Amino acid sequence: MTGTPRPRTVLLTGASGVVGRSILREPTALRLLAATHSAPAPEADGRRIRCDLTADRLGLEKEEYTALAGEVDAVIHSAGLTEWGLPAERYRPINIEGTRRVIEFARHAGATVHFMSTAFVAALAETAPVALSEGNMCRNYISSKWEAERLLRDSGIPHTVFRPTNLVGDSATGWTSKGQIVQLMSDWICRGRAPFLPAHAGIRMDFVPQDLLSKAVLRAIEQDVSEGEFWVTYGAEAMDMDASLRVLAKHAAYLGRDLTIPPVVDPDTLTAEQLAGLRPMVRNYVAVLRDVSEVTRCSGGVLPSSMPELRTRFGVPLVDDATAYLRSLEYASAHLS
Repeated sequence: MTGTPRPRTVLLTGASGVVGRSILREPTALRLLAATHSAPAPEADGRRIRCDLTADRLGLEKEEYTALAGEVDAVIHSAGLTEWGLPAERYRPINIEGTRRVIEFARHAGATVHFMSTAFVAALAETAPVALSEGNMCRNYISSKWEAERLLRDSGIPHTVFRPTNLVGDSATGWTSKGQIVQLMSDWICRGRAPFLPAHAGIRMDFVPQDLLSKAVLRAIEQDVSEGEFWVTYGAEAMDMDASLRVLAKHAAYLGRDLTIPPVVDPDTLTAEQLAGLRPMVRNYVAVLRDVSEVTRCSGGVLPSSMPELRTRFGVPLVDDATAYLRSLEYASAHLS
């Protein structure tokens, strides 16, 4: 008489981050081990492990490392430095060398790695219609994810790559553990602080609810998927600029503000003198919008998308992006401001 088989065990790196905490909120039969460095992971209802991806053996003693490898069937690697605008060397210890250590652990464990990359790597592809400028504030971050993907490809270990675009809150509730760049920039615009909005013609405002990513990766592990690259984006379904501005106007009205929509300008027409004339904080926000628009343009204006496959293969729900965007803004205004 055989006993009930144990649930598959998954090591979740970056469990205290936005993606990690969203994954921990999703129902699953998998046994999740929440690995964090210092910040807590409140949603973890199972075992917590303190790991340091910048140290050998993930910062664990040899015996503990070996024992952990003996338990783990898969790794969700979501730990990483995601802040934009930093020197390239700042990303290397965690985004690149940390991924190398995860690969070493997975090889020792015989585990599949499910890596959380970024859809922005499309801007660095050889097929990119326009070259991404060296000074783009996203470039060093994107390059670190690109290099981490290369390490996985060259490693020979079973792995998948999930490439989400900018994430917003939960599709049903708007919940997020931390305000992301989309919520921060949207709040700034809704406060009437933007003198203009730099955006290349025809690009899409591609924002995906974080739970769609969480559902996709967990269903992939439950189905024992061990290869594939998945673009977690809306692609051609994503809002255009006019649709996103209508969401912002609706949210501003919800907050009791009469928002005058700022003009949309071609970022390539902006001069150094125009930018220099802005207040420092305004100049920084405008620079973020300009550089993100450039990334999208270099990706073809519309990001590659695996959303139809994610829906049919992994049961990711059909969610209207404008509705989810609005819910995310409402949640952020009520709980994160």
